[in-house]
Amino acid sequence: MPGGSNTLNKTSTKPTHSRAVRSVQTLLAAKKDNKDDKEPKAKRTHSEVSNDSNTSLDLSGLINFQKDLDEIKFSLRDVTTKDDLIDITKDLVKTSDLENLVTGIVKKLFSKFESSLEKKMNDKISKIEKEIEEKVEALSIENEHLKKRLDAVSSHISPIKTDLAETAKVAKIANLSSNYNEQYSRKNNIKVFNFPRRDKQNLRKDFIEMVKRDLDVSLEERDVVAIHRLPAVHEPSPLIVRFFNSDVKRSVMRVRKQLNGKVKFVDDVTQRNMELIHRLEKSNHFEQVWYFNCGVYGRTESGAQIKFGMYDDINFRLRQLRSGL
Repeated sequence: MPGGSNTLNKTSTKPTHSRAVRSVQTLLAAKKDNKDDKEPKAKRTHSEVSNDSNTSLDLSGLINFQKDLDEIKFSLRDVTTKDDLIDITKDLVKTSDLENLVTGIVKKLFSKFESSLEKKMNDKISKIEKEIEEKVEALSIENEHLKKRLDAVSSHISPIKTDLAETAKVAKIANLSSNYNEQYSRKNNIKVFNFPRRDKQNLRKDFIEMVKRDLDVSLEERDVVAIHRLPAVHEPSPLIVRFFNSDVKRSVMRVRKQLNGKVKFVDDVTQRNMELIHRLEKSNHFEQVWYFNCGVYGRTESGAQIKFGMYDDINFRLRQLRSGL
């Protein structure tokens, strides 16, 4: 019937909650009790037929529901349960225990590493110390060998140094003597700068006339023993004039400041005495430095006059002067 068809569709698609909770065993037990009933049943009414039909439909839905549950259970057979998780994790280590374990392992590794590193370093240091000791020993042997050679050379050089010192002393005396003799040989000489040059010049005659004219000193030809020009880069080259004696030289040099023009008279001083004069002038300890009668002199600011030799220590001589020695 149309009404019965609608009721079937509604029951099969949407079973009520009260029907779903009824167990399959209860329904089967009810069905068995109906079969064991031997009393003839009365003709059922339309309403009873309709109820039986609903009961049949409820049983079919429950069976299907049971099948679905079985399928779900079957599909979930491999799914991990809470009990499984408890069984699995009961032997796991706690986080704090794991940290302590890792810390202990790391400490052991570091300790082992430090021990290994220390051993390697000690071995390396021992090796280096051994090499240094070997090198020091080799150097000590070589040093001892060189010391012996140095002693041998020193013993050989010692007399040479003595001879050299003696030779230097003799050379110094000889040099002083040579300079003095050279300067003494120039005692009666003067050097003339900027004396005019002309062709076919008679130097002696021209010099005597200039001295007479500019210095008012009369000279005889015999008073000028020798006169000649020196080699020079610039002209006119200087003259060397040798007088007959020191008296004639002094008569000319006493009035040389009266010379007019560029002509200049100076003593004929040796090269070594000129070097001494320059050294005294550069020391800035003297107001005046000059040459006189084969000697070199210096005057201090206090007015003291000191005669110097070629090898004199200027500062030492000044200290002697201050101390009164």
